Amino acid sequence: MGESVKGWDGLVSSALLGTDRRPPHFDELPEHIQERLGDGNLLDAAALATVYKRAGRKPLPDLEPLPAAPGEDRPLPRSNAVRRLAAMLSGFQTFALGEWLRTADAHGWGIPPEHLPALADYARNRAQYRPLVIAAAGRRARWLADLNPEWRFLHAAVAESNDPELWTHGNGIQRRTWLRAARTQDPAAAREALEEVWPTESAATRADFLGLLADNLAQPDEEFLESALDDRSREVRRVAARLLARLPGSQYGVRMTERLHAHLLPSQGVLAVDLPRSLTQSMERDGLDSQNPEGVGKRAWWVHQIVANTPLQAMDITWLETPVEGCAVEVLQSAWAEAAIRESSVEWSRAILQAGSNTGSRGPAELLRLLPAEEWASAVDVLRKNVDVAELVGGLPVPWPAPLANMILDQLAKVGTNRAWARLASIAARAAPPDILDHPITREPTGEEDTWLRRLVETLTFRREMYEELT
Repeated sequence: MGESVKGWDGLVSSALLGTDRRPPHFDELPEHIQERLGDGNLLDAAALATVYKRAGRKPLPDLEPLPAAPGEDRPLPRSNAVRRLAAMLSGFQTFALGEWLRTADAHGWGIPPEHLPALADYARNRAQYRPLVIAAAGRRARWLADLNPEWRFLHAAVAESNDPELWTHGNGIQRRTWLRAARTQDPAAAREALEEVWPTESAATRADFLGLLADNLAQPDEEFLESALDDRSREVRRVAARLLARLPGSQYGVRMTERLHAHLLPSQGVLAVDLPRSLTQSMERDGLDSQNPEGVGKRAWWVHQIVANTPLQAMDITWLETPVEGCAVEVLQSAWAEAAIRESSVEWSRAILQAGSNTGSRGPAELLRLLPAEEWASAVDVLRKNVDVAELVGGLPVPWPAPLANMILDQLAKVGTNRAWARLASIAARAAPPDILDHPITREPTGEEDTWLRRLVETLTFRREMYEELT
């Protein structure tokens, strides 16, 4: 129907001048046009036929309109704030979208409903935005989730309830959300629910759901986690070992401590390392990987894993400064860094950073973020002599505390426009807290050239205006 309409050629002939002109015959037109034409003339018929032609298909009978979406009670922010949201959704300064949503939510503002589909589209492949969009959608989340399979992550909002039907009959997202919520409300009941369905789940689902037990991990979980060490899936075994290593007083920790004492002996001011001669079946069951990374020998790699998974209370923090014999000191230093991160130990993290130890693949940034936020500025000031500052602060939670943000922006204000500072400037522009967005650097001339300094000032100014509109 999109290419031609019955009777259209006749209307064209009726509109012509000359010998080809003929009287109009409306009875040649489709029935639906005739019904609406009534006593209309040639121009009315042409208008109706044009719309009919452009529609591309016959009207579909017996269609039911979509049910109305549930309303929201929250007021909408001012029009300039909404315009800024629309600009970000169209691709302008999109990095600040999450910050806009968090700030709007904190101040009790709702989201204009016409922007919810674009937000859902933006978040469908960006997991970090999904909780923000779910909160923004509110009671409309389920309505939107049912409209488009690509927005199915919005079903997580429905699963916030404790309805057991969602666990037994929900989709994957609803079941995962239900289990996570249940783990918060009643950890034992959540674990028992997982144990009940455990044999029927796929390996990927078992590993995913098992990882949720990290929330409120406690001694009653040990027996189930120990049984998961014998799972047929390597990934499930790995997740179980990681959780047991975090569980204080577990038999897993006892086994690792025994291995530590068998291969690491402090004696006469030296840490003597006796490298394991083989990887036993028991060690493999407890998650030790036989595949060593490039640059580390197999036996040294086994020692590294033993140390990294042994409770820190079984070790002495003074070992950080003790000479090592039997393996490279970096093997132990990187293992202690992993153990400190696993246990979220402020004491060990601080000591490792102060000692300038090799932190391996984890890097000093992961240890830095474990320190109290008020220590970040002083720690960065010391560490930046040997570590790239952008690498150091890039993994810190945002917004930064004011002293750190001021220190970084003060430094950037003194270095000109050397491109070596571009990455740090990009990080700082997004991490500075709201009360620092009017830093003196924003009032300095940046010139017309597109430089990192100009982009830094534009970003800080954009964020400052955003907060003013929402607050």
